[in-house]
Amino acid sequence: MMRYLRRFLRIYQGFVVSGSLIVFGVIAFFLAVLPGIRATRELYENLTIVQKEVQALSGKFAFLQSLSGDDLRDRLLAMLQAVPAEKSIPTIFSSADGLANKSGVSIIDMNLQGMGSLATGAAVRQSAAEKNCGASSLAFTMNATGSYDQIRSFVSEINKVRRLFDVTSFDLTIGNTGVTQVRLSLAAFYQALPTKVGSIQSPVITLTSKEEEVFMKVSQYPDVSQSFLESLAPDFSGGSRNPFAR
Repeated sequence: MMRYLRRFLRIYQGFVVSGSLIVFGVIAFFLAVLPGIRATRELYENLTIVQKEVQALSGKFAFLQSLSGDDLRDRLLAMLQAVPAEKSIPTIFSSADGLANKSGVSIIDMNLQGMGSLATGAAVRQSAAEKNCGASSLAFTMNATGSYDQIRSFVSEINKVRRLFDVTSFDLTIGNTGVTQVRLSLAAFYQALPTKVGSIQSPVITLTSKEEEVFMKVSQYPDVSQSFLESLAPDFSGGSRNPFAR
């Protein structure tokens, strides 16, 4: 048996060596060369992605560096006063009372409709009108009395205060004594802040000229809620601030 094997190797030695080299080359190609090519290709693709992300981050950094941090903070605070991140029911009452004090009218009652949770109400599905305006709304009604001029001033300014209101309907009654009563149906807006940050490659969207115009208009509206809260603050100017002082 060994004699036949040695004879076979002596006759076909060249073919055996060549075949062994071919088999070894094929195995080496699939086990070493092909994975190396695949790894190199993946490395190149990852490098391309990283280069694009670095370029996008550089553009964002240059853009944000050109802005003023204080200006951005003031803009955000102004818009959150107009459209809070939650329902912010106290600011609804304080803004209405502040405008009432400014106009000289007396608020008889206020009723919130569908108040639900005091939080953002993110689980509540928005209506078509709310999706169109880009914010959720909380409906409420209000009854107020005063002179005709006071009521007219109050109604004309109710949607021009920092806490944005929308008058959906109103009913005006003028009594024989000159006392005027108005019943208003309004909506206060709120919108939760986004919880997801855009991807690295997503561009920074700047405000359009129309949006800048809207912001300037809203930022000029008076914050009557502060004036109402200031009117409730006690005045210590007439005496000692220390109640235990002799």
